[in-house]
Amino acid sequence: MFSLESRLKRRLLVGVLLVSLVLAVTVRTEVHKQQQELLDYQLEQVARALILSDLQGTVQTWDSDPALHLDVQIWDAEGRLLYRSSEQIDVALDTPPGLSSVQSGHQKDAVELKVFTLSNGERTVQVMHSQRLRDALYWDAELAVVIPALLVMLVGAVLVTLTIRKELEPIRELDQELSRRDANSLQSVVLPQAPAELASVVSTLNRLLQQLDASLQAHKRFIANAAHELRTPITALSLEVDNLLLGQDQAQMQATAARLKLGTQRAQHLLQQMLTLARLEARTQPRPRVAIDLQQLVQQSMMGLSAHASHRGIEFALETIGPAVVQGDADDLRLLVDNLLGNALKFSPANAEVEVSIQRQDHAVTLLVRDSGTGIAPELRERSVLPFVRVNAAVEGSGLGLAIALEVVHNHGASLSLEDPASGPGLQVRVVFADQTSASKG
Repeated sequence: MFSLESRLKRRLLVGVLLVSLVLAVTVRTEVHKQQQELLDYQLEQVARALILSDLQGTVQTWDSDPALHLDVQIWDAEGRLLYRSSEQIDVALDTPPGLSSVQSGHQKDAVELKVFTLSNGERTVQVMHSQRLRDALYWDAELAVVIPALLVMLVGAVLVTLTIRKELEPIRELDQELSRRDANSLQSVVLPQAPAELASVVSTLNRLLQQLDASLQAHKRFIANAAHELRTPITALSLEVDNLLLGQDQAQMQATAARLKLGTQRAQHLLQQMLTLARLEARTQPRPRVAIDLQQLVQQSMMGLSAHASHRGIEFALETIGPAVVQGDADDLRLLVDNLLGNALKFSPANAEVEVSIQRQDHAVTLLVRDSGTGIAPELRERSVLPFVRVNAAVEGSGLGLAIALEVVHNHGASLSLEDPASGPGLQVRVVFADQTSASKG
């Protein structure tokens, strides 16, 4: 596993080094060129001054200025040496006009000179620099360039190191914050000084923590509710089993067995409802959606509940304007319709009517389910959709039907509301599937 800080430092320091080297080489080359041109120009200008001026006065002037670092030889038209600035110089008269490189004398350790030769027919002037002197001047100039470049590189390296360490501090803070937590610490992470890039990561992490916390809370609720809700039916089943074992006659045993069967069916239904709600709450990814004909789905649910409805003398009344297509999961929508119709049957009195209406308006599809029972008081409606809440204790049930329906509705981006019917007693459940443009086109 690599370190982001080390990698950034390494790459940026290499970049600073390369930029400094390129800058130093470029400036060094340019300084070398400019200085060479300047020294060559100096030789030329001195030669021109000497060839045109009074020899004695001019030579004395150049000799009195050691800062020029110049040596001079002057010849007359007959090739006689008129002046030599130093006895150590041994340069012949036949140097080519202009700039040239020659050696002073013929010995092996002769000094190499840079010479500018100028002649006007009456006088020949040779002005020269030692190449060693020129190299020393070049080196001084290069040091004047390289040393600041090295300082710039050093300062840049320090700034890069400090900047990277400072800017990566929020990542270390995030690591420390997470390392202090355990499985029960799922509250949001707060990093006030986090940059925009890390803030996005923290925001995504917080959403994940919220989803994980919601999932854990759902599991805790399921376990708590299961322990609470199953205690009563299991206790009742245990008592019926004891009664069955202690039965004295056949009739008593048959009655006990019937109650035992009914209790088993109730416990099975309760457990099935609890598992269904837990499955819906634990779902993290939406299931693929297809076009579903809501009218056909309602008709199928009515047929499945028809035996139970006819046993109590209840009839279904469906009002629709034709196929109503919504986008959704077929199994979940069937679960929604079954729970709404099952609740309506449960709370409607015998020989009543359960009214179902499917409406379309613009791009929305609305499902209305109305029973003829006692209804739910407005102040209790918000609480009635919570799991295991039974607003009418006289009616047997698990208190999970509306909670399951609400979970399916939320998963489909729809809305569910409880309201009074336009007339008469009962409760009307309204489910609105908004923005069904693509479904209607399909």
